[in-house]
Order: sequence, then structure tokens, then C-alpha cells
Amino acid sequence: KAIETKPSPFNTILWTANVEVDDAFLIGDYSFFDSKPIQFYRHPKNHAALGDLKNDDKIQRLIAISNGWYAISEKNDATYFNDLRFGLLSVDPQTDKYAFSYQLKQTSEGLNVIEEPKNRDDAKKLLADLWERVLGN
Repeated sequence: KAIETKPSPFNTILWTANVEVDDAFLIGDYSFFDSKPIQFYRHPKNHAALGDLKNDDKIQRLIAISNGWYAISEKNDATYFNDLRFGLLSVDPQTDKYAFSYQLKQTSEGLNVIEEPKNRDDAKKLLADLWERVLGN
């Protein structure tokens, strides 16, 4: 359906590819120093989990901002909107920590969209892991 490629932060050696298929997005990365082919990991779209929330103005805005590159996840009885354009906060492709993730919370006043807080330690680890990943698999 669609493919998007981009360099990872602070370099032009490690690239990320997002590929849209019918029911999921495939995310993989490739370093010019890799000796093995790129491996993609599946992130289910799960768009149906939005139900009627899909028609909410705030959700429509998030969909527009993400250019349609989003996955819905559920954990601990909460629903999350995950913007896939900026990838994961880890070089572990099977993590559920996305760079931009929003908890969707229905209240009596309407829908609250709460950005998941960033953790400085995650950022430090990501930068160290990215540097190691740049060197190849």
C-alpha cells in the first residue's frame, strides 16, 4: 500500500523503513554496514479498536498529523494512539514504546488525549543503542 523511508537521528548510515500492508505496519531498519538482509517487524493497525472514537475531532486531528501512519494498542485497560512516523524509542523492534504515543481517555467532558511522558533514561539508552546499531548487525 505505502512505504516510507528515512534516516535515523543524527546520521545517514542507519535507515528506517515503514511499510503499510492491509492490517499492519511493518517496521525495519538497515545500516549500510549490515551483513544480513533487513528484517521487518509487524505492528498491527488495530484501527477497529477506536470504535466510535474514530469520528471524534481529536482523533481525526491525530490521524491527519500522523498522515495515517498510526497503530492503536491497548494495555492496562487503556487505549493508545501510536504515531509511527518517528518510530520506536528503542532499537528493539518488538518494543511497544513509540516515540509519540497518546493515551485516549473518555471522560464526562469528552475525549482526553494525553501524550505519554518521555523518560530521559530511555533517550540516553536509545542514542547509545543507535550508535551501536549504526555499526551493523
